[in-house]
Parts: sequence; structure tokens; C-alpha cells
Amino acid sequence: MSSLMRVKESKAYKLSLALPLVLPLLVTPVVLGNFLLPAWLKMLVGFIWVSGMVGGVPYVVLVGLLFWWGRAKSDVQFKRALLLSPVLMLPIFFAFLVLFILIVHEPGDELHLQAGLKMLLVYFSFILAFGYVYVLLVLSTVFVLKRLGVVVASPAI
Repeated sequence: MSSLMRVKESKAYKLSLALPLVLPLLVTPVVLGNFLLPAWLKMLVGFIWVSGMVGGVPYVVLVGLLFWWGRAKSDVQFKRALLLSPVLMLPIFFAFLVLFILIVHEPGDELHLQAGLKMLLVYFSFILAFGYVYVLLVLSTVFVLKRLGVVVASPAI
């Protein structure tokens, strides 16, 4: 296989961080259009789109932090961070959610703690589920591409 078609493993992992941002953008025409799709596919596309709209900005912060942290890390270290990224997303999302509530909350309005905790539980479950689906997809893809010789191990530091 030509060296032009080979990608270092570390680069593959770093490129994969764009997937949760690109995929919602790709399904946007389907969400906004009037396509005849099976109900399960409409729901899946809707979830993907909402994940980008709700979690996009906090995810960009997470990716920025991962890039900053991972500058001189090995493939194994970056892969471990990738495995932890859905969990790492939780405090970042929480901070953005609190900030959002403080911005839109009107003085004198009641903040319903119980409703807020339920909402947080739903969002956290969603973040973990979608996050680990993306991680599984990335790790599986890199594994297959390594077997095909498209992805090669990065040189040791």
C-alpha cells in the first residue's frame, strides 16, 4: 500500500474527534427536509441532530482540552483519553447547562430543583450513551483500518 494512503494511529484518533460534530451537520438536511423515512430512522436521525445542537459547544471545549493535553502523548494515552471522553464531557456539559440556566432564568422565577435534576439525569444518560457509541465506532473503525494497513502505529516518543 502506498505511503500516501496510510494514516498514523494518533492522527486517526484525533481526526475521529470531529465525528460528533460532523455527523449532526450531515443529517441536518434530513431533519429539515420532508423525507419519507421509517420511524426508527427518523428517531435516530433526530437524536443525532439534537446531540450536535445541545452538546456541540461543550464538546468543542472538550476537544480543545483533549488536543491541548494530548500534544505529546502516545497513542495508548490518547486512546485512554478517548475512552474517558464521554465521562469527561459530563462536568463540561454541566457547567454549560448551569451557565445557560443562569442566563435565561428570570429573577423571581422558581428554579425547580427536582425537574432540573431529572433533566440533568436525562442529558447525562444521553451523553454517556451517545458518547460511548461514538467511541465504539471509532475504535472499531481504527481496528479494521489497522488490519487493512490503512492506519499504522505512530512512532514511539
